Amino acid sequence: MARIKLEEILEYLYEDIQPSIYQAVKKNIPDCDIESRVIYRDFLKEIGRRRHDWVSVPDNLIDSY
Repeated sequence: MARIKLEEILEYLYEDIQPSIYQAVKKNIPDCDIESRVIYRDFLKEIGRRRHDWVSVPDNLIDSY
């Protein structure tokens, strides 16, 4: 098993993930008037509350150069 810092990876992937999370919220709550960065910030806070530091993931999900 490999270990990752999930919250830090999600912070690193902000530009890739944030638009998708925002679109999912808008699709399910069309009248929602909230900024996408606020949604992502709160999402990361919730991840941090549930997962601390290192998270184990199967080796087949990791490709190391």
